[in-house]
Amino acid sequence: MPTVAFITSAEIGDLTADDRLVVAPLAARGVEVVPAVWTADVAWDTYDLVVIRSPWDWYRDAKRFSALLEDLSRRGNLCNHDAHRWLDKRYLARLGERGVRVPPTDVVRDTGELEAKLARARSPKSVLKPATAAAAHGARRFDSSDLATARAALDAILHQGDVALLQPYFEAIETDGEWSTIFFGREYSHAVKKRPRDGDFRVQEEHGGTNEPAIASREFIDEARRAIEAASQEGFLYARVDGIVIPELGGFAVTELEVVEPELFLRMDAGAPERFAAAIASRLRLY
Repeated sequence: MPTVAFITSAEIGDLTADDRLVVAPLAARGVEVVPAVWTADVAWDTYDLVVIRSPWDWYRDAKRFSALLEDLSRRGNLCNHDAHRWLDKRYLARLGERGVRVPPTDVVRDTGELEAKLARARSPKSVLKPATAAAAHGARRFDSSDLATARAALDAILHQGDVALLQPYFEAIETDGEWSTIFFGREYSHAVKKRPRDGDFRVQEEHGGTNEPAIASREFIDEARRAIEAASQEGFLYARVDGIVIPELGGFAVTELEVVEPELFLRMDAGAPERFAAAIASRLRLY
């Protein structure tokens, strides 16, 4: 029986409730799923396939996690292959250069850069976030003229040894919410609409955000697929493309391409666990 390792964290220690939904469909295909804690001493070569699922503490030791993914990519049984290249959200610039609609994003490495960029800001509000983080950790929204708050946010990011990303703040995240479109292989599976709690801009549940099943438009799906194709010629086992509708930019804009450890919201669509299992089984046949 082929065995697939789902990478998780010591804090979780097991498969998440969402990931357990794919166990039965895979068992029906003769495939066993086991959790593997990324910080433990794991015999990775004993698994037929390694799938990154819930190591949601990775940003606390990003260098170690990146090194693990790079090593697993060399071994050849990791999905998604070369995932370590997509930990740093400076990838938005690469996607933009390849024709994907993305929000304007500036890299900020020091206070001088920050003040110069804010002096030219056209948006009344801005967002500063670490280039390598998860679940909106370290993200800060502030008035573009509030240099004291901006400097404090930057200092916190630089103290972590990271660089910061500066973006305009778009009210659409509050009024319309954020879309997550989920793909298995190159095929669209399902979508989720996420909203922040009142007065916040972070859509994650740990910050009080909510999510619900949604039906993505053809425009959203096409733009999301364009981002996936711009990122990988060989294709990902799974991808979640997040985005918001920004009229100033012409429509749906990709805010994140999540191919490392995205929540896939399998519970939000009755057919999603089966589709994910089929994608995993298909990938097993390639190795």
